Amino acid sequence: MAMSAFATRRHRPTRRAWAARLGLATLVAILAGLAAPVAVGAQDRTADLEISGTARVGRDAVEGVRFVVELDGELVGEAVTDGEGKWEIPLDQPGSYVVVIDVESLPDGVSLRDPTVTSREIEVVDRPIAAIFALQGEVAGGTGGSTPATSGALDSDFERYLDRAASGVRVGSLVALAAVGLSLIYGVTGLVNFAHAEMVGFGAIVTWTVEDITGMPLVLAAAVGIAFGAVLGLVLENGLFGPLRARRLSLISMMVVSIGLAFVLRYLFLIYFGSDRKFFQDFRIQKNFDLGPLSLPPKDYFIIVIALLVLVSVGLLLQRTKLGTAMRAVADNRDLAESSGIDVRRTILAVWIAGSALAALGGTLLGVTQQVSWQMGERQLLLIFAAVTLGGLGTAYGAMVGGLAIGIASEMSTLWLDNDLKFLVALTVLIIILIVRPQGVLGQRERFG
Repeated sequence: MAMSAFATRRHRPTRRAWAARLGLATLVAILAGLAAPVAVGAQDRTADLEISGTARVGRDAVEGVRFVVELDGELVGEAVTDGEGKWEIPLDQPGSYVVVIDVESLPDGVSLRDPTVTSREIEVVDRPIAAIFALQGEVAGGTGGSTPATSGALDSDFERYLDRAASGVRVGSLVALAAVGLSLIYGVTGLVNFAHAEMVGFGAIVTWTVEDITGMPLVLAAAVGIAFGAVLGLVLENGLFGPLRARRLSLISMMVVSIGLAFVLRYLFLIYFGSDRKFFQDFRIQKNFDLGPLSLPPKDYFIIVIALLVLVSVGLLLQRTKLGTAMRAVADNRDLAESSGIDVRRTILAVWIAGSALAALGGTLLGVTQQVSWQMGERQLLLIFAAVTLGGLGTAYGAMVGGLAIGIASEMSTLWLDNDLKFLVALTVLIIILIVRPQGVLGQRERFG
């Protein structure tokens, strides 16, 4: 009888487990609450609606290009690009607009990359939006367009290579931010977490929602998004994966659970965020800033610096702090670390929190460079896993190296190949390196037998 009562108490959920489950339910409720006011706020911003764009060939602005905007066949407005190649047309209401570029207004030497695309249909909902037409050629008196002059070909090619390399560092550092968290979680738990990419989307969506509702600067909204990402990691560990490990669920079963969790989070994003892609208000349209031979938007410099500083900080944390030493010890040998007095459970929780926060930061920075959408995490999943595999499973430094290698290889390839093939090039690099070094760049070879 006593043994039966003991067994009952042993399997009864602890107060901490109930608190974690309550936290998971609360997090879902917060997602719903954050998304609800978005539709209300959208009604009050129709006065700020506009369609705009920048006509540019390479680094050179194209002045005097005429754009026309129509709604249901009626003229809404027209604009001509200024000396910086910019144009904008204010709108009175949301709707499905048609933007037409006047081909005859293009200067000599400049043409549409696709001559058949002279108009675009753009759905305007609740915020300004950009219309994009791809131009090619060379601007008279410019510094070199997409087809540089022969006399300056060497300098222009060098600048193009340098710009692509910088863009590769930007892409690679963002992939590395997410890949480091995934690699650390795998290292300390052995779990291949397919839901990790949704944490990337979660951070960007929370940041956009906070910025949209409160109007606070993007930097402050990003801090809130990163904090929510950290809370998501805490709740998932305490409310889901921690209890599953306590029940000794196999790693394969937990991996399947993570796949299901990824689908749940993804479609929660679709329900509450919507299917439309959205922009952050800050840093939406910027003029390129020349830094020596580099010519990038200021936000790209900001993203590269922030991402690399965070990656360096993570490296210093792993090497110079007790927590970092505990993380590396648990990743190397969990049983030995536990016998040495390390609190394994607390270390795993810290890894989940840090990894999720890094993913949320990566998602927010990715949203600054591109757009925020409910599928943005899914689109990064393959690159994140490629970076982890290339660098070596379970090593944070390998994930950093792998992310940068994937980003630079994919962006540099666009100098010779179509932009749609850049991920194919990145995965080809992955395959080649793994053939030469199966354990990854910084991974350790496993011994069998």
